[in-house]
Amino acid sequence: MKRPSIILFGSVLVLVSLFQYRLIVASLVSLVSWLGLELGLRAPLGSYWNGSLFEYWLAGIVWVTTVLWLVRSFIVVRQRRSNERGSSQGVPSPVARVRRVSRRIIGGVTFVALTSPFLTLVDPNVQGSLVTTRLLPPLSTGYLQEFPGPGGPAHTPAGGLRQLFDEANDYLLNRTVLLSGQASEVPQRTSQQMGSPIRAFPVVFLLGTDDNARDVFSRIIAGTRVSLGIGLGAALGALLLGAAIGFASGMSRGILDGVLMRLTDLFLSIPSLFLVIGILAFVGQSIVTIVVVLSVSGWMGIARVVRGEVVALRDREFVLAATLLRVSTWGIVTRHLLPNLWPVIVTATVLQFANAVLGEASLGFLGLGIQPPTASWGNMMGEATGYLGSAWWVGVFPGILLAAVLLAAHSVGETTAVDGDLDAPADGAGLG
Repeated sequence: MKRPSIILFGSVLVLVSLFQYRLIVASLVSLVSWLGLELGLRAPLGSYWNGSLFEYWLAGIVWVTTVLWLVRSFIVVRQRRSNERGSSQGVPSPVARVRRVSRRIIGGVTFVALTSPFLTLVDPNVQGSLVTTRLLPPLSTGYLQEFPGPGGPAHTPAGGLRQLFDEANDYLLNRTVLLSGQASEVPQRTSQQMGSPIRAFPVVFLLGTDDNARDVFSRIIAGTRVSLGIGLGAALGALLLGAAIGFASGMSRGILDGVLMRLTDLFLSIPSLFLVIGILAFVGQSIVTIVVVLSVSGWMGIARVVRGEVVALRDREFVLAATLLRVSTWGIVTRHLLPNLWPVIVTATVLQFANAVLGEASLGFLGLGIQPPTASWGNMMGEATGYLGSAWWVGVFPGILLAAVLLAAHSVGETTAVDGDLDAPADGAGLG
């Protein structure tokens, strides 16, 4: 990264840290105290485990790692600028510029997905006052009050470490947020009911609110984690299945090669949308099911690409020479075939990732994907179809982000193919 980009990104991290320092500190305290309890009491790892805390722990780890990486990058860039002062530098090629911008988009969206709990002031499912907060346009103002939780579980004889763990988890999991378009509309809860608010301040709905008076910005951030997670899982599943079938078909000669390729042609002949809808109708809708369905409908392109490259490589001179030298099959595969297949596999996986993200969005738009109130880009656009004329922002902003991710992913895949002197593989048979 260049110095201006590092400064801009660092400024955003500092601002978010100032607003969300309680949440960041509570996440790190919860993680450290959990590790201390597990190691100190020598209990089986997971005795104090709570799956709902994992996203906060992951966000805390990524946040601290990113801060350390930014500091190191700033020092390295500063030293490099001083060393290169006075030296001429060439102008980067258009391909290099496209690749750089695309990778930054993918990296930024990935960072948002991993740290989404820190990037939103309110829970994506919190509903404000329907009278004053429903369908507010972008940059509208509102008011927020945050109340502490009712108190964690009774303290055990473990001492102060368990108390820190309980208090941090109580704040992370049990705090209450009230939201409204006006300060006067926020219910003034008494101390007997909820205690004094931790903080109360005006907020700005950057991207407006939806039909249920929920913050669109918060739901887009939360939907990033869901959409990218499903896309990545489906891409890896399609990669494992397609690469295994393509490699087995390419290495074999005769009947097995023909059977595997005819099986691939059979799956390619079935319209992907019908296949996905049919499977979901019988199995049901869940995150795991959607990942499996998108993997099953997207492995065929990867299998064909891998098979073609293996067939081309197995007759090359270096493979024949290794065979004459009686190198084992495993040695030929690990030393000669896989290193040359790596650019093809990376390109195919990146393109399949884009197809899977688009496929998840298509399912969500049709009401067959992730079900509300859980946010994803697809179901947000699907919910907005009824009032695009009066509240365009509800569906337009998720669509813009989806288009940016797809364009960046395809650019990264194509530039990877160009750098590897390889033809870009055909898209998988996903919904995209």
